[in-house]
Amino acid sequence: MKKTAIALLLVIAFASPSFAVTAESGDEYKDLEQLRTKIVRMKREMDKLVKDIVATYPEQGLGTSGTFGADVKVDVAETDKNIIVRADLPGMSKDKIEITLENNKILKISGTRETVKKETAPGMVRQERSLGRFERILELPAEGMNEGITASYRDGVLEIVIPRKKTLKEDKVKIKVN
Repeated sequence: MKKTAIALLLVIAFASPSFAVTAESGDEYKDLEQLRTKIVRMKREMDKLVKDIVATYPEQGLGTSGTFGADVKVDVAETDKNIIVRADLPGMSKDKIEITLENNKILKISGTRETVKKETAPGMVRQERSLGRFERILELPAEGMNEGITASYRDGVLEIVIPRKKTLKEDKVKIKVN
């Protein structure tokens, strides 16, 4: 048993220098340091990229960029005569809301909420109300008419009524296959 243990120790002692990693001039350490520097720089660039994406697309739930309106909730309903759009815009002034209809099908609701100075008074625990500019673009379920559109704003809810464009309904026509 002692002879086996001694033999094993001798094998380990003589084999270890051949398996050990040695740096003759420190070149490997320089390469590792350069690699580490590149990885740190790449991480900073990736963090910056993600931050830019989050700031650009807050409505996708990627983060908060401080823009009001990214989460404006909208209901769209239609009747035989009208398309009715309701949007929750609490705390807005009606003269700061802009509404446009493009190509009879694309509705844009945009506006600005006045910026209030951030409070640092004693007792202020949290300030979450969003401020700034927003824009919400909707594709309507049917074409609307440019004339006769009405909009009203009451109790933080914007209601837009757009008359539907009249379409001609034709009777069924049977077509004979030759």
